[in-house]
Amino acid sequence: MQWTDEVEAVATAVGSTAALIGLVAVIVQLRHLAEGLRASARRATYDIGVQIKLILIEHPHLRPFFFDNMPVPAGHPDAGRIVSLAELYCIYFQEIAEQWHNVSPRNRDAWESLVRSMYRSSPPVREQFERRLSWYSTELREFVERLQCEPAPG
Repeated sequence: MQWTDEVEAVATAVGSTAALIGLVAVIVQLRHLAEGLRASARRATYDIGVQIKLILIEHPHLRPFFFDNMPVPAGHPDAGRIVSLAELYCIYFQEIAEQWHNVSPRNRDAWESLVRSMYRSSPPVREQFERRLSWYSTELREFVERLQCEPAPG
């Protein structure tokens, strides 16, 4: 074997090792990037929930329409705000559906419980889904359709 063959073999080995190390580094970076994106998306989802809570803190008289199964009376002075808040809840549920695969099963159970509870306890949320279900993802539509088929708690 000539010395040029040895140099070529060493260069190939070094190049292959460098490529492997580079590939591992890219995979690690992609994992960190993916986790960062998932964390940002979860934060955005929770931020919508916080916005809703802040609205309800500022307007506590609206809570019964979302938690006590109270229908909105015709001509209610806050009817527009209530409809907008119901839309915001449904956007929140849409974000929950989008993040479903990024959370642990325990958190999925909690989120499912939240959506189910809000659907059952809020006529404005139910009405928003009845009027505009086509606006939402397939996953959320299927979940809402299952809720619509469930017997009302009694």
